[in-house]
Amino acid sequence: MLTVITGPMFSGKSIEMIRQVNRSKIAGKRVIVFKFTADNRYSQTEASSYDGFSTWAIPASTAEEIFARVEPDHEVVAIDEIQFFDDAAVDIIFDFVKQGKEVIVTGLNLDFRGLPFELRGGTRTMADLLVRADSIMSLHAICTFKNGHICGAPATRTQRLRDGQPVAVDDPIVQIGSSESYEARCLKHHIVLPAQNI
Repeated sequence: MLTVITGPMFSGKSIEMIRQVNRSKIAGKRVIVFKFTADNRYSQTEASSYDGFSTWAIPASTAEEIFARVEPDHEVVAIDEIQFFDDAAVDIIFDFVKQGKEVIVTGLNLDFRGLPFELRGGTRTMADLLVRADSIMSLHAICTFKNGHICGAPATRTQRLRDGQPVAVDDPIVQIGSSESYEARCLKHHIVLPAQNI
């Protein structure tokens, strides 16, 4: 079974994954958790949320590293921030599912441009996981756009900022960061500037 926990930044994806991992542990299941190596915003060896929740996790840089660490008796495989991994992650995830493992992944469904997030080095996107998932938890954040007051509407987009201003569509897709570089925004307040390097 594949569960995909998705939504914009600050929507609680990692918190929900940690909750599900803890429930599996309480149920006596053998669980293994992975995080993307370069995502060390909060910890090198924990899958962590921006508000302090965490669980121990194995850092990995490729799907192959994940595949090599999962043992036959692991019943639950959890992967935080799947959108940072390579294209092969899709095949590996469904291989685990075919083996009867429960797989839980978190990931941004859309990049800062509002397009399906592309996995590294290939043609697959988060949509390839979402359309084949057995369960999808689509979470919203709170739009923090300020114009005298905070908007407060449900946020479905991740706004990338540089020096407090929206970036252009040709900015690099992957830039790991937190509240210094990103805000959650509703569709009305999500801004992507035209390409700067024309």
